[in-house]
Amino acid sequence: NAHYYQIFFAASNGGDKIGLKRLYQISMAVNFTNQVVPAGGLAGVAYLSEATKPEVPTGTATLAQLARYIFTFISYFVVLGLGLFLLFLSGDLDKVSVRIMLIVMVGVLIGGLALIIVFSDRHRTELLLRPVTRLLTHLKNQILKRPGPIISPVRLAGFLDDFYVGYREIIGHRRTWPKLLAWCLGNNIAEVASLYAVFIGFGIWPNLGVVITGYTLAIMISVLGVVTGGVGVYEFGMIGTLSALGIPFAVAFAVVIVYRGLSMILFLPPGFYFYRKTLEGR
Repeated sequence: NAHYYQIFFAASNGGDKIGLKRLYQISMAVNFTNQVVPAGGLAGVAYLSEATKPEVPTGTATLAQLARYIFTFISYFVVLGLGLFLLFLSGDLDKVSVRIMLIVMVGVLIGGLALIIVFSDRHRTELLLRPVTRLLTHLKNQILKRPGPIISPVRLAGFLDDFYVGYREIIGHRRTWPKLLAWCLGNNIAEVASLYAVFIGFGIWPNLGVVITGYTLAIMISVLGVVTGGVGVYEFGMIGTLSALGIPFAVAFAVVIVYRGLSMILFLPPGFYFYRKTLEGR
């Protein structure tokens, strides 16, 4: 993730001013923020924008996180293709609910294309943001009893200026896209390897294709977590998909719980440390 941010910000005339060590610390803190404050990734975007100031404009930091989600989802399809190929070689493809899988894949593709179409044009983005900002302003006024917009038109215009300056820079640096995709793909491979290691810890050596496919489908299903704040969707989705792929429910439940527990124990404490370190330095 740190290398991803470094390449992205460098293409947007910002990353060359931020060292890899600092970006690594920021990446750990972004992970901490997204898990502690489940809000569909919005908490991580807000922290990234604050942590990379003043080198990176807020709009560019937001664009970096949005592009990371896009490249990550593309890499999911690469990983899923490998998982299905391994299932095909082992003769286990009949265990996969092809219809459900296709629905999820098509849904993700449609959602991703819709986001790209909307955010590729400033006018469309403004049309989308207007009702959202009005709703947030109404909620803020009702709860805090303080009239006034949640974000001023001047600040919103400045944010969009930064966002689309970065957007044009990235579009003009297409040669960086394979590198960005490669680092996102590496992240997924590390996650699958970690999950497989937990299976081995239980003395079980499952079909690698089952683990890859179960992990990837669970990630895609967890997109629905935006509606529920992400609470439990990822975990229950992985348990359900692994069970549907032939892993006994008790084993899938135990492995996922240990896998998620280890992820939190190993990464949340240092993420919290770097989160506080960044904010205290402001």
